[in-house]
Amino acid sequence: MRNAKYIVIDGMDGCGKGTQVALLKQVLDSGAMVHTREPGGTALAEDLRSMILGNLEVAKSTPFNNLLLFFAAREDHLHRLVSPVLKSGRHVFSDRGDSSTFAFQICGEENHCLMDVFCILREQVFLSPGRRCPDLYVILDLPAGVARKRVMKDRRREVTHFDARDLGYYKRVRKGFREFASFVSASVVFVDATKSPQEVHRLVLAALATKGIVPK
Repeated sequence: MRNAKYIVIDGMDGCGKGTQVALLKQVLDSGAMVHTREPGGTALAEDLRSMILGNLEVAKSTPFNNLLLFFAAREDHLHRLVSPVLKSGRHVFSDRGDSSTFAFQICGEENHCLMDVFCILREQVFLSPGRRCPDLYVILDLPAGVARKRVMKDRRREVTHFDARDLGYYKRVRKGFREFASFVSASVVFVDATKSPQEVHRLVLAALATKGIVPK
């Protein structure tokens, strides 16, 4: 259905994505949309998520191999979940997307030599015939120091090998999200995540209103 939208909610670790997704679930019609996440969302993609985030052997692998794992999960996610849901006329809200791959793996980890591979894989997954690119990326923006401090202080979450990085890494990731916005043709909106959760929620809803998902 043409009016169904594919929305990615993204940002640095510590930006409050989980809080914003929970607030969206409270105000949006659950029958009109599906909430998912990357990597994950399907049985295979969830298995790959566990491998990517929890297996130290993956952390020791090559950046190229890690990139392929993320896109393998993304391909299954799009094919088995995102596309069928959109065709049914329901919106898809994804916690993270290819914007994270770009910001964290390409920029944060300084693997700019993988840009060509990223572009090829992204085109195959999203832009080849019959595929669907996200209609809107909502990026919760946060200064690098604030993001890292929040992550390291949050005892409720398990810190992965992606989190335990120095401040320079967080700065590169933040810059990476900005570079992603200039790289893709899709709409990208940055929201100041230093504000209160309710104010951030208001700004997120304003971004969604531009796509007709909520009233202006």
